[in-house]
Amino acid sequence: MKNIEPFLDTIGAVEGTSFSYNEGAIKAEYAKQHKNRSNLVIKVLSVFGILFATFAFFGFLALLGIYESELGMLLLGSILMVLSLLLNIKFDTLIIDTFGASIYVLGIVLVIFGLASFDMHEDLITLLVISIALCTLFIVQNYIVSFISVLIIASCFLVLIFSNDLFELLHFYLTFYALALAYCFFNEPLFLTSGTKMSKIYGPLRIGLIFSLLFGLIAIGNYRLAPLSQNINWISSLVIIVIILYLVGSIAKTLGVDSKKTKIWIYTLTGLTLLPTLFAPSISGALLILLLSFRVHHKTGLGIGVVALIYFVVQYYYDLNLTLLVKSILLFSSGVVFVLFYLFLTKKSRGNEKV
Repeated sequence: MKNIEPFLDTIGAVEGTSFSYNEGAIKAEYAKQHKNRSNLVIKVLSVFGILFATFAFFGFLALLGIYESELGMLLLGSILMVLSLLLNIKFDTLIIDTFGASIYVLGIVLVIFGLASFDMHEDLITLLVISIALCTLFIVQNYIVSFISVLIIASCFLVLIFSNDLFELLHFYLTFYALALAYCFFNEPLFLTSGTKMSKIYGPLRIGLIFSLLFGLIAIGNYRLAPLSQNINWISSLVIIVIILYLVGSIAKTLGVDSKKTKIWIYTLTGLTLLPTLFAPSISGALLILLLSFRVHHKTGLGIGVVALIYFVVQYYYDLNLTLLVKSILLFSSGVVFVLFYLFLTKKSRGNEKV
C-alpha cells in the first residue's frame, strides 16, 4: 500500500499533466485485491468443503426420495442454480460464496440426473452443461463459482472425447488449453485493465485454465486412460514447445539480452532441453505451466508446475518400454543438458551483475 503513491508519482511524471487518477479508489481496490489473495488458500479449501457438503446433501435428498421423480430433480436443480447466482451477485462474503458454490454444483448435478432420466442423449446433456457454465462465467464474477465453471467446461470436453472414443481429439484439447493459458498469462495487463468484470474473472480463469490443462496432460500421459498411439504425441508437444520457445524469447527480451550469439545459445539449449519431451507432451506441458507462472510471479501456478513436472517425469520414466540401461542413459543425457543450461544462465547472470 505504501508503494502506491511513489508509483503513481512516477507514472504522472512520465505521462505529464494530462494524467489523472482517483487515489482513494485505487487504494480501496488494491486493498480488496490483497484481501482476495490472502484468502486464496481458504478458497481452495472451500472447494473441497463444497464437495463434501454436496455429497452430504445428496444423502439428504436420497432420504426424501427426490431421485424417484425426474421432474422433481430437474426443477430442484434449476432452482438451486438460480438461487446460487442470485446469492453470488448480491453478496460478497466467503461464507455466502461457499454456500452459493455448493448449491451451484448440486444444482448442476441434479439437472444432469433429471435430463438423463428423460433419456436425453448424453452428448446433448454435456453440451447443455457447457452452455450453463459459460453463461455463469459471464454473469457471476465470483472467484469460487467462476473457477468451478471453468473446470466444468474442461471436464465436459473430456467427457465428450472419452464417451465417443475420440481419443485423438485430446491433442486438440491440449493445443486449445495451452494456447488459452499462454494468451491469459501474456495478456495479464489487458485483462486487469479491461474493466471490473474482466479483472474479477482473471484470477479464477487463470488457475482454472492451469487445472484444465493438467486434466488433459494426465489423460494423454497415461496410456491406460487414453489408448491412443504414442507415435503422434509430437502433435501436442510441438505446439507446447513452440509456445515455450516464444516464452523464452520474451523472457530474454525482458532480461535485456540483445546479443545475437547469446540468443542462439539460449534457443539451442532450450531446444536440446525440450527435445526429449517431443513424445511426452505431459512433461513439456508441465514445463509450460512452470515457466508461465515464473514469468508473472504466480506462486500457486509455480507450485503446481513443479509438482506436475516431477510427477510426469517419474511417470514417463516408469512407462518407458526400454531396458534399465537405456532409461539411465536417457536420464543422464537430459541431466547433462539441464546442467549445461544452468551453468550458462549462471554465467550470464554473473555477467549482468558485473555490468
